[in-house]
Amino acid sequence: MLLPGFAHRPGVHCGSTALSDALRSRGLEITEAMAFGLGAGLGFFYLDSPVLSPTRIILGRPWTLEETACDVLGAPVVIRTENDPALAWSAVRDALDRGFAPVLSTDLRFLPYWNTSSPFNGHRVVLAGHDEGRGVAFLADTEREELQEVPLADLERARASDGQPLGFTGRQWMEIDAPRAPVRWREAVGDALRRQARQMLLPVDGYAGASGLERFAAEVPRWHELARDEADRSWCFRFAYQCIEKRGTGGGNFRLLYARFLDEAARHHPGVAALGLPGRMAEIAAGWTRLANSFKDLSGRPGERASAAVAAQVNELAGAERRYHEDVAARVSG
Repeated sequence: MLLPGFAHRPGVHCGSTALSDALRSRGLEITEAMAFGLGAGLGFFYLDSPVLSPTRIILGRPWTLEETACDVLGAPVVIRTENDPALAWSAVRDALDRGFAPVLSTDLRFLPYWNTSSPFNGHRVVLAGHDEGRGVAFLADTEREELQEVPLADLERARASDGQPLGFTGRQWMEIDAPRAPVRWREAVGDALRRQARQMLLPVDGYAGASGLERFAAEVPRWHELARDEADRSWCFRFAYQCIEKRGTGGGNFRLLYARFLDEAARHHPGVAALGLPGRMAEIAAGWTRLANSFKDLSGRPGERASAAVAAQVNELAGAERRYHEDVAARVSG
């Protein structure tokens, strides 16, 4: 059984496709970038703990992206969990039978095509179909144009994971429907831009948003001291590189994907072009890519601390992101 329209996904080229795939299956054609932007998909989270591996983790998008986008669009969404593995599989199979493309929360280390042993729980994919005779599911995931064939046993392990950063998510899935009324695109874009700015500016705890980015900037020069040991120091830098540039981000810590949203949004809302938002975000994305490459280099140099130049890169990004979101908060209307 395979939902129509999922045999091939032409034009897919960047991360976070789950929402656009789910909406497309219900009749709303929307680009990956637009779905991401309407979900206020930018985030920043700086996590540190002696029990983490690595002990310092950065993440670039919020857990609430899909729910936010559905709220902005007026698209019904049902979020479910199920602790029993048989019932969890039966429920998402039933959603497919009803014409939905369920969005599943998974740990990508158990999805064979990712070919990684590193836990990364909370990764979202779309269940596009299954062949129970062969014991496989067909998943739509990030930048891959072709559906990925995954053994049902591996999919169950991915859904049942309690790995970091989120821990056990209860085999969560979403059933997303198309909006009940035509989308008023200018209003939707303005709403999403303001939500994004509030999300980045309001947390002041040093773990999320602009304040988290500023704490990250202050601590990076001391990662060599704060790490548990040399292996952890190396893994902190390597994992940060992966979270910025790989792992379905679309490059630049999701900022390049967001810049594509802004290019598209400029056709719907005059404030986007007037403030030069697409170009500013593209520059921020390029800065994240440069930082990722610096981190990758540091990960392979035992004992080396972040240089003043690397610290300056992080500080520049922190300032640019705060200025960007403060401008949006102050100057973008509905």
